[in-house]
Amino acid sequence: MPQAVIHPISISLPPSGAYFAESVHDPRFRMEWRKDPFHKCIYVLHGSTELEPREARASMRLDRCTLAAIPLGVEHRLRDVEPCTLLLLCLAPEFILREPQALALWQTIQARPSGVIHLSQGWQHRLESLWRRAMFEQVANQPGWQLAASALAAQILLLLARLPSSRPQSDLRRRVEFVIQELAGTFFDKWNLDRAAARAGMSRRAFSEHFRQHTGRTFTDHLTSLRLGHAARLLQEGNHSIVGAAFSAGFQDLSHFYRLFRRRYGVTPKAWAARHVRLTAS
Repeated sequence: MPQAVIHPISISLPPSGAYFAESVHDPRFRMEWRKDPFHKCIYVLHGSTELEPREARASMRLDRCTLAAIPLGVEHRLRDVEPCTLLLLCLAPEFILREPQALALWQTIQARPSGVIHLSQGWQHRLESLWRRAMFEQVANQPGWQLAASALAAQILLLLARLPSSRPQSDLRRRVEFVIQELAGTFFDKWNLDRAAARAGMSRRAFSEHFRQHTGRTFTDHLTSLRLGHAARLLQEGNHSIVGAAFSAGFQDLSHFYRLFRRRYGVTPKAWAARHVRLTAS
């Protein structure tokens, strides 16, 4: 277990420009004003702290499952409300500038209105899973670990940039819209009605009623439609097997996939793929 620190830990970036670290704060932790020569994301795994950018009028509260992105050169300090365990992602400026899309993602993350990103349970688990994998790569020091860490850092930037807007707690329709938005980019995950209702903070019955009012179909029908549409596009491209397309779309049972596909498109997945190969050739 990492030793609790009283002062901020020292960071030395590898040539890849991406480094993951953990900082466990002692109750006596103190941080003076500082500027870092790199960009960094601070994610609160446990505890609570306040981030104070010197130029800002007010501090920002960072509680469990919240994240703040701090550009290089911004003077800031942390003042713990209670002892924290923080996960840090440090990025050299070259890492951000190396790829135009990485710069766009970083700018999107920084543009969040509150300056703080609050992650709900589903997104929290995905972020922490990527972080754990990256820290394993650094410790294991296997061939290609820097490349793996860089790829995982890019995935985290992508996840943070694509996070849905914060969910209103009082508007039931907006809660359902929030789930629909999240579902559009994660339909291949293990979704079910219980998970969707929990994401909206509603009972199964209430969620089902509001979902049907909003989309005109049941949650299961909507999820199946998203998955089938994705599988059909993959088969249409001609670069995926039927098993690969079904797997990529989130289907676990191949025979069930066949039945649903034929019911929707009137042909088997094999015939669908062959038809589009002929159309492309002609």
